[in-house]
Formats: sequence, structure tokens, C-alpha cells
Amino acid sequence: MSYFQQFLSYLPRITTLLLIMLWSISSNASLRSFEAAYSSQWDLGISLSGKAKRSLIKNQDGSYRLTTSASAMVASLTESSLFNVADDQILPVHYRYQRKILNKTRKVEVAFEWPNLKVENTAGGSSWVMDIVPGTLDKQSVQMRLQLDLAQTPKADNSLNKTYHYEVADGGHLKTYSFIIDGEDVIETPLGRYKSIRIKRDRGVESDRETWIWFAPQLDYSIVKIVQKEADGKRYQLNLVELKWLDS
Repeated sequence: MSYFQQFLSYLPRITTLLLIMLWSISSNASLRSFEAAYSSQWDLGISLSGKAKRSLIKNQDGSYRLTTSASAMVASLTESSLFNVADDQILPVHYRYQRKILNKTRKVEVAFEWPNLKVENTAGGSSWVMDIVPGTLDKQSVQMRLQLDLAQTPKADNSLNKTYHYEVADGGHLKTYSFIIDGEDVIETPLGRYKSIRIKRDRGVESDRETWIWFAPQLDYSIVKIVQKEADGKRYQLNLVELKWLDS
């Protein structure tokens, strides 16, 4: 298999990693609008690099839209999540995902129907409805919920091995996402050096995939670094290079 073919075979996992890096919001329920940029490094037998941008905008009706765009070689990804914040709770409204690889496009949409506790999923030209529970999140809003919880939990309670669990509408199923506090590190960025909380995605003992995310309290718990390792030894990394608050 050529390096190019190998890259394409791993791109779905790479784009999943790009989704993870969206976790950047203010340390209180009054979210701050921002723009951020990340560089990426992928070890697929050769060294590849890419970039990703994201933004959080508050709409006139008080809702928020989080958008990310990423590109590398012949592939691109765009994702957006529309949500409301009420009583310190994130209430997803609509989630949209689109990935292009060469001439192939995958689109996914998830529409939340809170009065009926259901979501409508649309993917691959098909639509179906599934039940959800109160507090269910989408794949981007779960990232925001985790960051809000880290910011709002007293420092003494954010101890080693503390876990967070969330219900997520993902791939037409209701899944539990679990995260564990794994330690602290000082991370170097173009913006400076930041003491950061290291979070590990807990996929269970049978999973060979590992993901770590570093949140910097000095930057309102923005993500400064992400590392993902696959079962076959491949490694992906994201690094914060720019962060601009739009409401200052």
C-alpha cells in the first residue's frame, strides 16, 4: 500500500481526532466567542501535517454555533453544532457533519426534539428517529459540557482519576462517553507555557486506542494539545497555535 493510500485509510480516524480538538469555551456558563487555530502532525509511516480552525459565535437569539473546518491534502471536514445554554445546561438543537475525501462525501445531521425526547438522524440518504434521555448531547456539545464541568468544579475536586460520564447521540445510537483526569503537565505553545490538566478518554480495558487532551486553566480551559494513538502504533497530535477572544 502506498503512503497516499495509507493516509486515506486512516483519514476517518484523523477526522475524529479533529472533532475532539473543538473543546474550548469560557470557564463559566456565559460563553465567550472565539476563533482558534491548531497545527497537526500525523505519523503514518511518513510525516504529514495539516491545520484546523474553529469558532464559537453567539447568535442574536442567544443560541450558540460552534464551527470547525479542517483540511489536509485531498480531504476536508466541516462540522457545526447549534445549541442553547439554560440553567448551566447545554441543550443541543442541531448537529451537522460533512467529510470529503477525493470525490466521496459523507454527510450526517442530528436534529433534537426535546419535547418528545427524540432525535432524528440523517445519514447516507436515510433518516431514522431514536429515543434519548434528558441531558443527551451531540459529539461537539459533549466536548463543551466536559470543559464546563472542569472549569466549574472546585480545583480540590478535580483530583487524579476523577471521572466524567455523558450520554451522547452518536452514529444513530445512545452512547456513554467517559473521561478521566490523568494528571497535569506544562505545555509549550506559541502563546506561552501553560500548566494543563491532562484528560484521558476512557474507552474501556478492551480498547487499544488511546486519546489524551490537555486543558489550560489560564486560557479559560482551552485545549492546548491532543495526542491520539491507534492500535497499530500510528500517532496523531494537535497543537494550539492561535486563540482570539471575539468579545473582549
